[in-house]
This record gives sequence, C-alpha cells and structure tokens, in this order.
Amino acid sequence: MSCHKFEPMIALYIEDDLAQAEAQAVESHLAACDACRKFALEMRESQAALKALRTEFVDDAVLLQVRMEVLSVAAHRPRIVAWPRYAIAAGLVIALLAGWLVRQQADKALVALQPLHAILPVPPARWAIQAHQPKALAARVRRRSKRQAPRFKSEPLVVKMITDDPQVVIYWLVDQNGG
Repeated sequence: MSCHKFEPMIALYIEDDLAQAEAQAVESHLAACDACRKFALEMRESQAALKALRTEFVDDAVLLQVRMEVLSVAAHRPRIVAWPRYAIAAGLVIALLAGWLVRQQADKALVALQPLHAILPVPPARWAIQAHQPKALAARVRRRSKRQAPRFKSEPLVVKMITDDPQVVIYWLVDQNGG
C-alpha cells in the first residue's frame, strides 16, 4: 500500500477506531515510514486541541456579537431574482408551441394540395401499336425477342493459391456460368 492509502487508516488509528488486524498493519507501517509517523503525530496534536475546545464555553456576549455580524452580512447580500429564469422558460415553451402549430398547419396544407386520386392514361392495346408500326420494325422486334441469353464457356476457371507452407497448395475452381 502507498502512504496515501494509509492516511485515512492513520486517522482512524489515532482514535482507536480500527480492527485489531488493521491496527497492527498501521503500526508496522508507522515504524517503517517517517512521513506517516509525522502525519500521525500532527493528527494526535490536532485531535487533542479539538478535545480541549470542546470543554470551553462561549460567553453569551461574544455569541450575540457573532450572531449580529452574521445577520448584518446576510442582510446586505444581494438577493437572487428568479423571474428571468421563469420568463426564459415561458418563452421557450411558447416558441415550441408556435413551432408545433406551424407544423400542423403546414401538414394540413400539404394534405389539401395532394390529389385524391390520380388519373392515368390507359395504354392502347398491343395490336393497335403494332398496326401503326411499319412491318420491318415489327419483324425486328420479333427477332429480338427470339434471341437466347448468351452462353459462357463451361470450363471452370482454376485459381492456384500458394501458402507459406510449401506442402500446402490450394486450388480453387470457379464456375464461369455465374452459378
């Protein structure tokens, strides 16, 4: 333990408020550490002075004089005015309420602007479109629809991976058909 950890224990040791095991640990530390021994001596002196003050009585005239001085200082102390805080809080509440009302009005205006239903033109029938197109264009359209998807090579792609161990070589077969 460091001396900073012993300081509270030394204060308790001075007043005999420690358990027997902890008191022995503090005593052994005090025997070895000069700084803590000095701290313990100062603590004993301050405790003795406080105990001596406890037995002294204060004269009523002195006590009355101290009370009068405290009251006179307290009377001249400026008072904290709370109304600006309340005014700021009320202003924030009003601003939030106004923002909420504006948002509600904007939402209502957007609902009024949106159409109730959309009118979409009906596309003409397929035979009507083909009837107006030239025959060559119709034949080209038919040829395109008959094409098949392109075919790739069926042989797999071989990837050889060499590792740090010369005994281990990894071969990876990749299917080129996208499957």
